[in-house]
Amino acid sequence: MEGLKNRALHHLSQPHKGLLLPSLHHFYDHLLQCCTSLTTLKLIHSSLFTRGFLLHTPHFLARLVIVYSKLGDLHSARALFDHHHQRHTQRMGVAANNFTFPFVLKVCGSELGVVFGKVVHGQVLRSGFASGVFVEAALVDMYAKCGEIGDAHEVFDRMSVRDVVCWTTMITRYEQSERPLEALMLFRKMQEEGFLGDEITTISVASAVGQLVDGRIAESVHSYAVLNGFIGDVSVGNSIVGMYAKCGNVERARLVFDRMEERDGISWNAMLSGYTQNGQPTDAISLFDQMQSSECDPNPVTALIMVSACSYLGSMHLGRKLHNYAISSKMEMDNNLRNAIMDMYVKCGDLDTAVEMFNNCDPGKRDVSSWNVLISGYGVHGRAKEALELFSRMQMEGVEPNDITFTSVLSACTHAGLIDEGRKCFADMTKLSVRPEMKHYACMVDMLGRAGFLNEAFSLIKEIPSQPSDEVWGALLLACRIHRNTELGEIAANHLFQLDPEHTGYYVLMSNIYAASNKWKEVEKVRQNIKSRGLKKPAAFSVIEFGTEVHGFHTADNSSPYYREVYRKVESLAIEMKMVGYVPDLSCVLHDVEPEDKEHLLNYHTEKLAVAFGMMKIDQGMAIQVTKNLRICRDCHWAFKFISSLYSRKIIVRDANRFHHFQGGICSCGDYW
Repeated sequence: MEGLKNRALHHLSQPHKGLLLPSLHHFYDHLLQCCTSLTTLKLIHSSLFTRGFLLHTPHFLARLVIVYSKLGDLHSARALFDHHHQRHTQRMGVAANNFTFPFVLKVCGSELGVVFGKVVHGQVLRSGFASGVFVEAALVDMYAKCGEIGDAHEVFDRMSVRDVVCWTTMITRYEQSERPLEALMLFRKMQEEGFLGDEITTISVASAVGQLVDGRIAESVHSYAVLNGFIGDVSVGNSIVGMYAKCGNVERARLVFDRMEERDGISWNAMLSGYTQNGQPTDAISLFDQMQSSECDPNPVTALIMVSACSYLGSMHLGRKLHNYAISSKMEMDNNLRNAIMDMYVKCGDLDTAVEMFNNCDPGKRDVSSWNVLISGYGVHGRAKEALELFSRMQMEGVEPNDITFTSVLSACTHAGLIDEGRKCFADMTKLSVRPEMKHYACMVDMLGRAGFLNEAFSLIKEIPSQPSDEVWGALLLACRIHRNTELGEIAANHLFQLDPEHTGYYVLMSNIYAASNKWKEVEKVRQNIKSRGLKKPAAFSVIEFGTEVHGFHTADNSSPYYREVYRKVESLAIEMKMVGYVPDLSCVLHDVEPEDKEHLLNYHTEKLAVAFGMMKIDQGMAIQVTKNLRICRDCHWAFKFISSLYSRKIIVRDANRFHHFQGGICSCGDYW
């Protein structure tokens, strides 16, 4: 910063006779943008004044006021604003009126901020123009743009005349402030007073409905757009597609998308995002292929969405293909996209490429998210010590950790059972000015619970300053499942049933705890509760990539064209493993059936079917990589260790929580997951 000050002192003292006016403007803009010192700012202010720029270039006045405010010198900012405002009106030979005030308020809303907006509002009141239609509308717009919704609404309620623009301004600001209910209530009141909203109103209302996730109202808004002839507007069509997608009605979103006469990049991105956010990544990939054949080129936002789809699938082939496309099309690779691609490689099992991208990135371009991605990546791949080393290096290089950093570090400690390191990390949060949030308490409960410190975990929950979330109680319930603690599990489950009574997973976990203790009557009660509530247990599902194809397997699946071969392979693997010491873990079968039936059920777990397919189809020297939607069971984990040793195969399994790298009879998790 001292270098900037010295350069400013030198350049500001020069006459600049050889510089053209645009170059001078750029020079001063750059100085103001980089300025972090009041001393330097006053030098810039003096130079601008001396050269007459403040008199003829209002832009520099606005920039000076903003920088003075940011540096805490509100007195200078206010004095500069008042002096210029008074001099400007005197120079023009007119006093401010109901035509000049709206322009000043517009500048306040876009650049100067609410402090100066209120100053102008005071002048409006003193000059008697408070009831002017244009001034009232400008005040509403200024307060709304500055985020002062309450003040905006107060002016709005007192307006003598309100038009569609004013109504839309208020509706839009409520929607953008994530207060969708107020936005919809205002829209209804607008209609009751006889006003018909326009295309912009419809877009804001559709966005508000998407925030509320209300499918019934979504259909009404769609009908409103059709009946009033707005649906032909591409921006309205985009908002309807996005609204349906956020409400979970992807089929209706696609119907609207297909019927659009005109589509732009936002149209495609809205539909792609809808598929990805609703767990339909294969449909997103199919649509992306169509987009490439259309007249609309993918942009960095498209790439971000597709990176998310590839991450969801865990598809290495598609992930690399997308990365290559971004490079070959010379797409702008900003931090958001670079970090997302790194994260994609992490989630697709290729941690080495993510590390390579991080190391090849200019250190000056790395932001805190870049570090977080790699710390998290090390953690989920069972390399917690490297995660902790990177965390230390991050601080040494002057990058301040944030709440996500600590979540990643605590999760890494959880995956590796590094209890002391996790406790220290949690204690260090406040020292580094990061307030522990509910997700951090959940990580601690998970870490302590998995390690068997159930009572300590329960005590920590009691110390949480606010009501513990379902995430916290869920971590304790999972720990009770691992350690078969029925008593504490019932306490956690009862809290969860109150917090989220429609979450099937909590009932299933409690049922599994009872089943592990052979309490079959309690198991039946929980299952009946699930049935009476109309809930469905999430079905296990595993996918594996073979070439450019992705193959999926359900439990006891016979829909795959390879299922007969796969079943025979699974059975032969079980026989060969038993010959070298494998004994099926029958405790993983949570049904009251005979031992022979339990062993048969274990053979057809989805991850075993996928690995058997990989053994049949994937070359010996290549890793078999499987993605499962649920946590891998102990028996499958045990079996894959045998397979990796017996057949010298590397097996990578990504389950709901982490990666397991099996090689030579050992798993990267150290049998701790």
